[in-house]
Amino acid sequence: MSETSTSEKRPRLIRRKRDLNADEPTTVGWVRSLIGAPAVLSILWPAILLVAGYAAWQTWWADYFAVTFHGINVQQISVTPPPDYVRTDIIDAVYTETAMKDMSLLDPQVSAKVASAFASHPWVHRVVGVRKKAQGRLDVRLDYRLPVAMVYVVDPKTGPGFLVVDGEGTLLPSDFAPSETDHYLHIIVPGAYHTGRLGSPFGDTRVHAAALLARLLAPHREDLKLQSIGVHGDLRQNPIVQLEIANQDGERWFWGSPPGEEVAGEIPARMKLQAMLAGVPTGTDLRQVQLQP
Repeated sequence: MSETSTSEKRPRLIRRKRDLNADEPTTVGWVRSLIGAPAVLSILWPAILLVAGYAAWQTWWADYFAVTFHGINVQQISVTPPPDYVRTDIIDAVYTETAMKDMSLLDPQVSAKVASAFASHPWVHRVVGVRKKAQGRLDVRLDYRLPVAMVYVVDPKTGPGFLVVDGEGTLLPSDFAPSETDHYLHIIVPGAYHTGRLGSPFGDTRVHAAALLARLLAPHREDLKLQSIGVHGDLRQNPIVQLEIANQDGERWFWGSPPGEEVAGEIPARMKLQAMLAGVPTGTDLRQVQLQP
């Protein structure tokens, strides 16, 4: 009985193969018939390739590109090495505080968006450029702000202390030890207190004026033994802030107007600095100093 069952199965299997070969052409035979078809039918060939390619994209490559290029991996970002005085992780801070993880590298505006994200950090003066590299990497070139002075303030809650500014009067993070305040010029302005947030202007014209002078004097602070910059006179009588400089012994020079804002008859800032470097005595009014030839 087993032989009968075996003999009955085998012919049926063979007949199915024969029927398949005779009545249902294989894929190879179908392609051959299409190639040998008239020219009118052959125009279907590119369309078939297009459909097949689209199907392959949807099946395999779409997921790959979505995983690889949608969303920016924080570990794939590199920036210009920050100076020693920048103690925060610029990449991590920007990535955490902005929507960079939701950006797509396939977005034609992604470089501009990344630049805008990094420009928002208070230590970043400007974004020089953003370059997309292989394997989804991003190279961000940054120009960092330079702290030049510490502004003495009295906080109504925490008491006296210092806030950091750059040469434009921009408020910077206070990532400094108390002992490090002695490494910078002090700006002493009665009643000064910031009105902006980190990375924005301090908010006091007197502090901004002193910061301009601090930027000029900072490289010579140690040589001239400079200690602080203060205001002189009353703004109600003179709308242009008038500044004075004190050394570590408390002796002073009267500087006058901030650099670039000199009034008529006042010598420019570079000449004032040159006079100080030449040893002009303390107590001198630098607005009218005459340099010896």
